[in-house]
Amino acid sequence: MIRSMTGFARAEASDGTKRCTVELRTVNNRFIELNVRMPSKDLETERKIKQLFSKRLTRGYVEITVTVSDGNGTKRKLSLDEEIVGQFLQAAAILREKYGVAGEPDMASILSLKDIFKYEEEEADGEERWKLIETAVNSAIQSLVTMREAEGGALETDIMEKLAAIETSAANILVARKKQETDIVRKLKERLEELTAGMETDPQRVLMEAGILAERSDISEEITRLHCHIKQLKELMEAGNAIGRKVEFIVQEMNREVNTIGSKSALFDISREVVEIKSNLEKIREQSANIE
Repeated sequence: MIRSMTGFARAEASDGTKRCTVELRTVNNRFIELNVRMPSKDLETERKIKQLFSKRLTRGYVEITVTVSDGNGTKRKLSLDEEIVGQFLQAAAILREKYGVAGEPDMASILSLKDIFKYEEEEADGEERWKLIETAVNSAIQSLVTMREAEGGALETDIMEKLAAIETSAANILVARKKQETDIVRKLKERLEELTAGMETDPQRVLMEAGILAERSDISEEITRLHCHIKQLKELMEAGNAIGRKVEFIVQEMNREVNTIGSKSALFDISREVVEIKSNLEKIREQSANIE
């Protein structure tokens, strides 16, 4: 089954004393990009979280918000950066003793310092904390994948409908092309009769000239390749997994074939079907941008 790249999920896990909440939001992206948000910087935990996602997702921008709280709902604790305060007091002493600046640091001046307070998660056993986070993250990922698969199913249905419409247009082009071949012989013969003013014309010559014109406007190879690409897309849809970039590439190839068909024939019926195919291909291209 194919999966879309947009989705949302939320999951919680608890060990009796701590609770971990994980929220996920994903949008389109050409590659996988993970942005982990936690109350405090923990590079090792972020690395482990990203590894869990890399095993399940291949494309999309994923915003991951992780919070850990105790049973009373306290998520963070306030801590004082004593080193910064000490440096400030030392600097004040130097100003007073070396430069004769009068005055003493007071509570207001200390509290006005930037970044002397910071919020941190309460200390907990590292292994137990990670198991709690891992459980919540895996649950959130599964919910996200389920949602992306559901949306992917809708995308697949829509793309298959567009492919069926393209097949119908291709069949109509073949019908119009056969009619065009007959018209080429007839119009060429009528034109020669006008130019020769009733003089007898060589039937073989007419057929030879008609054959040259028909060969120049022949689109059988383009139609064959178009059907091959349609078959490839259907096989990709059935296979599922990460197919977004493959779909985009095949759609580009199909557009090339359709453009060639349009340039080789000025027949209205064919031009109309070419426009219809290009319209459906553009819709598939837009949908493929949201396929993982």
